Amino acid sequence: MVTNTIVCNLFEFNIKYYICLCNNKVETNKTSDMKTTLLLFVIFLSGMISKNGNEKKITQAVYDWEKIEVVKTKSGERRQFLEGSTSALDYLEIHVTTLNPGKAPHGSHVHADGEELIIVKEGLIEQSINGVKKVVGPGSVILALPGDDHGIWNAGDTQASYYIIKWRTDKKPNMERAKLSGGSKFYDWNDIEFKTTKKGGKRQIMQRTTALLEDLEMHVTTLNEGVTSHGEHTHSSEEIILVIKGEVEESINGTPHRAGPGSLFLLTDDVPHGIRNVGKGQCEYFAFKWTL
Repeated sequence: MVTNTIVCNLFEFNIKYYICLCNNKVETNKTSDMKTTLLLFVIFLSGMISKNGNEKKITQAVYDWEKIEVVKTKSGERRQFLEGSTSALDYLEIHVTTLNPGKAPHGSHVHADGEELIIVKEGLIEQSINGVKKVVGPGSVILALPGDDHGIWNAGDTQASYYIIKWRTDKKPNMERAKLSGGSKFYDWNDIEFKTTKKGGKRQIMQRTTALLEDLEMHVTTLNEGVTSHGEHTHSSEEIILVIKGEVEESINGTPHRAGPGSLFLLTDDVPHGIRNVGKGQCEYFAFKWTL
């Protein structure tokens, strides 16, 4: 980003200038004050660089499954969707991992200041959280909170694919609040009640607080053929729409975008949006929103 380049150039310039002043043997109150001021400025810039890094600001965007690059890995494949920051989140990263039978992407690990959602796309995975293991299939969701050891591997005899959605905020994790709302948790698709509606149906996955979020609401909507869920509307919460079945058309600020299974929409900054089923038969999609 241009901002980071400017900051880095200023940082380099002031370091050089500070060194020159330090090498100057003429000690005056003015020079001493200038040294102190520049040192504080250098420290300030260091903090800015550390905080901002190279994260680019992400606004509303469409990620078509068919257009995402597939990268081969030792354990299978990886599809990188996005990485950057949003108006609400200091960091947001989404990718899809595909594991060959019996493979794991890495060992179990802990995130000190970040949270993670795992959404199973296909196959069977075994997820462990602090030693508790559970095998889950397509549609299942796992929420891993800061400080909890978690790991994953393909527990089936075919390939398994899953979304990884990670985020950080500028807040210190509130672990007591997270514990009171259930802590890290498994949400097995087979245990989620399906409720029929006039337009199709709904599965409520969760609505809860986390260590970093005041509210995380997640559900799966089923729409009958040709049905519109709702017209364009806005809300202050950022939102992700993840298509898991059929074909949808997401209208974003008046522009229609068609997408099929595996595709993802990121909706930020109060952008007007609406969705409808434009395929044959029913469609299904995850919708989840968050507030700090």
